[in-house]
Amino acid sequence: MRYRGLPTWLQAALWVAFAGAVTILLAEFVPRAVSTAGQLLEREPAKVPWILSRVLAFLSYGALAASSIYGLAMTTRLLDVIARRVVSSALHELLSIWGLGLGIAHAVVLLFDDFIKFSWSSILVPGAAPYRPDAVAYGVFGLYLVVLLVATSKLRRHIGLRLWRIVHLLSFTTFALLTAHGLAAGSDSGEPWARWIYVAATTLVAFFLAVRILRKATGADADRVGAR
Repeated sequence: MRYRGLPTWLQAALWVAFAGAVTILLAEFVPRAVSTAGQLLEREPAKVPWILSRVLAFLSYGALAASSIYGLAMTTRLLDVIARRVVSSALHELLSIWGLGLGIAHAVVLLFDDFIKFSWSSILVPGAAPYRPDAVAYGVFGLYLVVLLVATSKLRRHIGLRLWRIVHLLSFTTFALLTAHGLAAGSDSGEPWARWIYVAATTLVAFFLAVRILRKATGADADRVGAR
């Protein structure tokens, strides 16, 4: 499949729809969020670091899960009909970087929580956390792997495509570790909305992985290369 682009009118319509959806969401939720945050800061300031860390955790997971899903969708070449490969690669990498930054922020904010008393060693050393050490260790290992994946992607020209591909296979382990961390360590993991986030992300990863495997098994990718 080759990139054909979308008609100009359709691109404009999609951007208008996207802007409208974002405006509605911001108008609906931002005032409530600001009001709730103000009340919490006034009544129970000690809980702010813990709650902020939870928010950052879900934002990080969302970005990293989206990066995994988008990366797998790229390998199936299903995105090639609507976006240039260079644009898709840039978005995939950007999502990983944002996910990594939010994940680091999630860990650092825990240092300011007075209830559990996290320390630098407890957030850097797997198994040293005072809160659910095994579950937290999944997240620590996962974050280290994200660092490795982002770093090797940046250095791909220097380390070679073959080594980069081998290292990038760890992205499946990374996704599994981060999902396990969220389910086992997250205080909100029992909530239906949180469960749906993990279920949706895992389902999409499994779907695109299955498509990728089927394309390789049926020789669809090889046929595409040969047709060039």
